[in-house]
Amino acid sequence: MIEQNALPRLRPMTLGDMFDAAFRLYRRYFFTFIGVAALLQMPIAIAQMALQFTIGGNFLTEWMRAVTTPALPGSNPFSALPFGQLAMYMGFTFALSIVQVLLVQSLINGALANAVSRAYTGQPISILDAYRIGWRRFFALVGAAMVPLLASTVLFGVLAGCVAGSFFFLLRGGDTNSSALAGALIAIVIFGAFIVGGLVALFLYVRLCLTTQAIVLENQGPLTGIARSWRLTSGAFWRALGLIVLLFLLAYVISAIPTSMVSFALQLISAGDLTALMRNQAIVSGIAVLGQILVLPFQLVIYTMLYYDLRMRKEGYDLELMAQQATL
Repeated sequence: MIEQNALPRLRPMTLGDMFDAAFRLYRRYFFTFIGVAALLQMPIAIAQMALQFTIGGNFLTEWMRAVTTPALPGSNPFSALPFGQLAMYMGFTFALSIVQVLLVQSLINGALANAVSRAYTGQPISILDAYRIGWRRFFALVGAAMVPLLASTVLFGVLAGCVAGSFFFLLRGGDTNSSALAGALIAIVIFGAFIVGGLVALFLYVRLCLTTQAIVLENQGPLTGIARSWRLTSGAFWRALGLIVLLFLLAYVISAIPTSMVSFALQLISAGDLTALMRNQAIVSGIAVLGQILVLPFQLVIYTMLYYDLRMRKEGYDLELMAQQATL
């Protein structure tokens, strides 16, 4: 249990002030924040690695045996491929991913927002206390997480349909010049669609980045939490975007670069070794999880500070009283 005696003076901050305060808060409550992130993240990571070693390892072994064994004359070369094991592996992977994204990640984000708010406003915090956000808030977090997930699924489906339709159009044939021109135009349209889709996704992510704080600290529902984040970030889009870009760069340095370096080194050491492939994948996944555990608390620190900052700028609200009531 860590307790902070003096409440901080909540005030509007510049980006530099926000990062400086975030680093100090993160450093002071490092083990508490890491413990909150790791409490549920580590079990799900262990389950993912176990899935890779068991079902994934068996599938990969059978697949390599099928593709390296010469097919009998007149037989279907695809009949020996282990599509059943592939479907099983993909099904378990998808189910585990849904559990992680909707349930585990939502609960971790809510607990971290609660812990950061308590730490920032001078209240006592602990790892277990951070998770006492209530079932209503938990279900609201899950419901709010489903909205961007469904939106991204629809967007991906539209883009995938455009790509599939384009290839179908090209495969129908025609003269060479017409097909080449149509292929070029379709490629431009698809590229433009992906660019537009990416920009739309980024815009929505920025406008909804404070949904967790709205739900946990104001006891909002899923849709009202989304609407609250939308209102708070109105007129502050570029400020929020700047924070997100800086956080992305920080996460890339802390997590993505070490993970890529280890992956590259393992590939050089064990090139062509099928047995080592799944082991290397598990090692890389473990390093990625450790990087996420380090980055995620700092991300929630920044977002929570942005939440308080925008409330001060827009509402002039008594934030200390509001934060104390929201985290009881």
